[in-house]
Amino acid sequence: MKLEIATLIVFLSGFITTYLLVPKAIEKLKKRGHVVKDMYKKGRPKVPTLGGLVILFGVLASLVASQLLFQFFVNEENLVRRLLVFYTITVIFAVFGLYDDLLGIDSHKFKIIFPFFLALPIALLNVDTTLDMGPVKIPLGVFYSLIIAPLYVMVVANLVNMHSGFNGLCVGLSLILLATIALKAYARYGMEEFLLAVPLLASTFAFLLYNKYPSRIFEGNTGAYMLGASIGGLLVLYNLEFFGIFVLIPHIINFLMYIAMRLKKLHKKKFGSIDSKGYL
Repeated sequence: MKLEIATLIVFLSGFITTYLLVPKAIEKLKKRGHVVKDMYKKGRPKVPTLGGLVILFGVLASLVASQLLFQFFVNEENLVRRLLVFYTITVIFAVFGLYDDLLGIDSHKFKIIFPFFLALPIALLNVDTTLDMGPVKIPLGVFYSLIIAPLYVMVVANLVNMHSGFNGLCVGLSLILLATIALKAYARYGMEEFLLAVPLLASTFAFLLYNKYPSRIFEGNTGAYMLGASIGGLLVLYNLEFFGIFVLIPHIINFLMYIAMRLKKLHKKKFGSIDSKGYL
């Protein structure tokens, strides 16, 4: 029962922090010119971006609460270590996305490949190195920890980042994925593993209330990379790699559409547009 109460407090810490910070962030981002055109609203108004930073603050608030609660009320040292290592990856990818938002990364190859090295700390989580293919299980050992696991996180982070576009699409779909993965982990492993996803669930849910159409703030690459890496990390951590391929079908289709667009040299085309009345 103590773990369930701690989970609720951790959730509320992240949710309230993000929910209260977003309006202030919107105001400050507008004043400082951190805005982008909303390509899917009539008149293409400018909307604040870099909202992923607010999600990150909510996540950090949840982590602070979790450390205090587990120190005094719940004796789960392994859980605390796993939380810290996992969210180290989350923060690293958020910083990478922030750099891209503020300074821009010109090389597409660097943008795609470098996240592999950022995901290497996933090896510290002692992930299950057996590839679960239903009736067939393949032990991969160190090769999985140092190659397959970070590669998986890299691919998912890039897929989620590429799928950003329409108002609320990245954050809304990421929240659905995070909730689905967390519930599957709960059914398989119990509340302790479910708790790993709670800081992200809380902050992402609060942010979505401002990000859904018509968005008042965008998550930017900061949020997209952070959410993508977190989704990939949880899938690896819970040994749900093949399940991940299934739930990421919309992102994979989006990637294939992008490849087709590039092959046809339609660089300036979009997958959606608005009509004269402002409808998508």
